Amino acid sequence: MDDELKEFRDMFFEEAGENLQTLETGLLRLESAGDDDELLNGVFRAAHSIKGGAASFGLTDVSGFAHVMEGLLDQIRRHERLITSSIAGLLLRATDTLQGLMDAARLSEPLPPNVEEMKAELEHARSQPHDG
Repeated sequence: MDDELKEFRDMFFEEAGENLQTLETGLLRLESAGDDDELLNGVFRAAHSIKGGAASFGLTDVSGFAHVMEGLLDQIRRHERLITSSIAGLLLRATDTLQGLMDAARLSEPLPPNVEEMKAELEHARSQPHDG
């Protein structure tokens, strides 16, 4: 990898770390604050940014997982689904998995063992009847 590409990739991982922090803090605040559109939009944008950046660097495992998270967050953002404590807990666990995926991509290590299970849980939650 040439130096310029490595520099951009390093910047992506740094920014993604900030976005993961935004996701985690936002989800924790949403769990108690509930319906806060500004907070919801910030959390959604953080997942969207990770997805887009990962896709641009060919990190398909990261972008695919973030895409599924983003879908559930979008339902919440559009007020089609409530942010219940179980949904918030699922999204917080998914954020930890996304962090593991980012670490694996950055360090060229194997994927975390729970990725497919967590992805299936997110997809299941997305497919449930809307309650918003």
